[in-house]
Amino acid sequence: MPRFDHTRLIPIADNLHFVLTSDQHPNLFVILIPINTLAMTRVQLSTIDNTAGGSRRTSQSSSDGNFTPAFSTPGPGGDQVTAPRTDFTFRFRFSPDTALPSVESPSANERVQNPSTPPRPNPPIPSLSISSSDSTSNGTSHPTSDGEQGSSASSLDSQLGGLRLSSPTPGIDMQPVSDALRDVEAGRDSRSRSSLSFMSPSPVSLSPARRGARSRRSSSQTNLAKHDVRQETPPNDRFNIPAVQQALRDTKWLMSELANVLGRVHIEPDSVMARIHRQTEDLAAFECPPTRTVGFVGDSGAGKSSLINSLLDCPDLARSSNGGGACTCVVTEFHFHGREEFNVVVEVFSDAELNAQIENLLQDYRHFHLNRDSFESHEIADLERRARTASDTFETMFSCRFPIETVLLRGSESEVLSTLISVARDFDRESMLEPRDGLTLADCSDVLMKLASDTSSERPLWPWIKKIKVYSNAHILSKGLILVDLPGLHDSNSARRNITERYLLEGCDEIFVVSAEGRVTTDEGVRSVIEIANQARLSSVGIICTRSDEIKPTEALRDWRGMRAATEIRRKLRDIDQDKLDVAKLLEDISQLEELDYEELTDAERDELNRKNSRFRSITRRLNDRKFDLQKFLITTRNGIVERKLIDKYEHEVPGNSLKVFCASNQIYWAHREEPSNRSMPYLKLSGILAIREHCMTMVSESQYKSAAKYMRDDTGALLGDLNLWVQSGHGSLDAEKKAEIRETLDAMEEKLDLELCGHASILNQTTQSYKDEFKTLIYQAHRHHVNRWSAAAKTACEDWSGMHHSTYAAFVRNYGTHYTPVAGSRCWNGEMVKEMKNDLSPAWEELRTSLDDQGETILESINDLFDEAGELLDTRLVSSRDTVTSIRSTLLSRKRLLKAEIEESLKDLQSNLRTLRTDALSGIRTSFVGKIMESGYNEARRESGRGSDARRKAIITSAVRQDGLFAGMLRDFKTGFSGHVDDTQERIQEVAKSHFEAIQDTFDIVRSENAASEFENNPEFRTAVEERLRATREEMERIHNIIAT
Repeated sequence: MPRFDHTRLIPIADNLHFVLTSDQHPNLFVILIPINTLAMTRVQLSTIDNTAGGSRRTSQSSSDGNFTPAFSTPGPGGDQVTAPRTDFTFRFRFSPDTALPSVESPSANERVQNPSTPPRPNPPIPSLSISSSDSTSNGTSHPTSDGEQGSSASSLDSQLGGLRLSSPTPGIDMQPVSDALRDVEAGRDSRSRSSLSFMSPSPVSLSPARRGARSRRSSSQTNLAKHDVRQETPPNDRFNIPAVQQALRDTKWLMSELANVLGRVHIEPDSVMARIHRQTEDLAAFECPPTRTVGFVGDSGAGKSSLINSLLDCPDLARSSNGGGACTCVVTEFHFHGREEFNVVVEVFSDAELNAQIENLLQDYRHFHLNRDSFESHEIADLERRARTASDTFETMFSCRFPIETVLLRGSESEVLSTLISVARDFDRESMLEPRDGLTLADCSDVLMKLASDTSSERPLWPWIKKIKVYSNAHILSKGLILVDLPGLHDSNSARRNITERYLLEGCDEIFVVSAEGRVTTDEGVRSVIEIANQARLSSVGIICTRSDEIKPTEALRDWRGMRAATEIRRKLRDIDQDKLDVAKLLEDISQLEELDYEELTDAERDELNRKNSRFRSITRRLNDRKFDLQKFLITTRNGIVERKLIDKYEHEVPGNSLKVFCASNQIYWAHREEPSNRSMPYLKLSGILAIREHCMTMVSESQYKSAAKYMRDDTGALLGDLNLWVQSGHGSLDAEKKAEIRETLDAMEEKLDLELCGHASILNQTTQSYKDEFKTLIYQAHRHHVNRWSAAAKTACEDWSGMHHSTYAAFVRNYGTHYTPVAGSRCWNGEMVKEMKNDLSPAWEELRTSLDDQGETILESINDLFDEAGELLDTRLVSSRDTVTSIRSTLLSRKRLLKAEIEESLKDLQSNLRTLRTDALSGIRTSFVGKIMESGYNEARRESGRGSDARRKAIITSAVRQDGLFAGMLRDFKTGFSGHVDDTQERIQEVAKSHFEAIQDTFDIVRSENAASEFENNPEFRTAVEERLRATREEMERIHNIIAT
């Protein structure tokens, strides 16, 4: 086969292309025609040899039906030169009755349609054939008139050597193809003209076999490519502006080119150039860091795993729990890496965490099985569920060692607990920590199933696993997102349930509670997450309703009786029923006509058959459109109803009234995901997955922009400043006196920067004490004497609970104080306990936060002042060294912005940690200070049963509320937590200041040290190359800075 290294692809029409090559076979041409339009059984096209001489070869037809067109090419003087035949030919073999893939495009009238209607394929294009110029076929195209196209047409005719295109089927006019070729020759764009008119099919009858083949061919589309998630419309924000994205790519390329130049010669590892080279390589490999985490929480069966699969566009990666396995009991994080394969990393529970779980589960198991005869009816379901969770967990952990049923109930609880802990400690958890790398999608799915469920054929591992991290190159993750699959808040395993709660508070920037759309408005799991968001002041909370496709017209008519939507559904159903009747009638008529031999049909009967076939196809397409239109109407109407209900019910409970609601159908997404893009897109949009994916990617855009802008402006600016100083130091333009003056000035600056950034009296090192003093004044000392009042208020609340009906009281105990009943409403006992404390401390806490914000601004202003003073010192003492001053000031400006950005990030993280601390101290969630204190009391009380159990429960809870020092201890915990967060921030700021001061020292050393000058002088060619590349890079970076500045 010849190579096609240089080709011209000239569009003739929507479905035809003309290829000219200019390589080893410069006059070889191919007409690309959709293969379902080729009716011939075999065609040969000969290549052309540009040798002079020879006789013109004419078109030939072989006895077996092969056709070889004549070719000629202009000779050196413009004369026609015969091209001797070569051994190379194109051969096509197609059976007229074999169904072939179609590459048809929608017709002009079908492109304008209801956007909600899935595009449909064109009626099939009739077959075409290639024939010689003397073909007598009825469909032979007519030559262009002499006056049309002039010499261009003559030249093209010469190039084609008399080749004509014709159709074996009457009614196909090939004239537009000829016209299009002449347009190309004349330099016009043939695509601007209507080029599909010649494709209209002639009314010919098809046998049942051919009609089936033709139907299969017409079902495919011109665009056979599947939907590419990378081509989805990016969020409309400044990070995704094409100019910014291009600037980011350009910057990385510039750093890569600069690193290549700097690495051309051997460099001593501890030299200035070696340091600059390493920094340049690091900048060339820059990637925006993950900056946002989205958590998906929901009970088993809610559709979280399927939803995450759809968002990742990875089918069956995280398998659903339909098979009964506990597939979502383990927290699973999905991270990005830039490789095709998948990696999996496991984090296991510590001994202390595992022992606490075993103890709690053992108590649940023994309580149910040893006391089941004494339970009241309202208790059994919950206690049995907890016992089953314990049984499943122990069966997984210990069944290979001993029979669970007998061991768990034999002997005292402490003896059994000791045995279980001993066996659990012997399990080899270290082997589970080994990374699983280089996995295919199927391998990764199997690994996750083995790690996180009971359905694996090997011994399940999930009881020991705290967290799983999965690394992939999914597009949604590439934008800086981490997706987290979280167990529901109703998980019977308290440890795993509490892990979810801490993720909601500390680990997620946005939370989506997932529930099936049919039950989302009454789902207690949704209510639980919204309540936590309310108590923790979490504003980035949303609801995703899955299974939006699970709605039938009959159900909708019943549920929407009397609504306008019901009338519309009936109309759509009537239209669909009528189309079904018309289709059935047409099939009956067509079958009757096709029972006769086609040759025996009269002309009128053939025309009738053709009309009915055409109408059959038309009504079938309309029927499919109407079915989709009905499905879309049902889904979007219910989505709107459910969304309004959820917003009315929960929006006031989310700070800022910012509740977000999405509806999704994983079934619709995957049912159409593999279809051609132009056919699948309406369904993919209807699935809701694309909208959720876009929302998640929008979250990360602003932080990604800030990271990218810092990289393009400041990280590269500091590097180029250092490199420019290296170049200047090697020119030798400064005399000894000026060098000494520069060294003295830089030494003075270094001393001042060291004192102000790293010294003990530095404002950066006074952060901790200043913040602690504020807390002591506004919170601790001001309210220590209130603890008795807070305790009294808690006891009053406890007395109020005791007035509840015994079954209602027991239900609150089983749910750790947070529950809802129609009579009692939604209440949180823990929150009621700390209500008085919260009312007292909340104003003081807000005042403290405002003061901390002010002090943070003071810190940043002090950094500005420090670097301004350093710049003034340079200006006043180095008046005669302007080039050096300019370079140093430019580098210091970049360093100042980098230092401020990292300190701002530290202070921002501190505020986030303090928001979580406030939730722990002043709310009643399960993992808050009061929640942890009351946990043991709730556990003890819920295991009471039998005669007198109500009184015993109330006594246990009352004792827990009245315990000595409860509020004094929580206030101390509040103070300790605050001090810990402040100390961590102080340490981080000190590390940041030290790191940037050392970088500034390195910059000064380039000027002060003679090493840089000697490096510069030792290799003149390298010096010249660096100077040229630096100059070009700085010029390009100025352009890039202008882009990000606007």
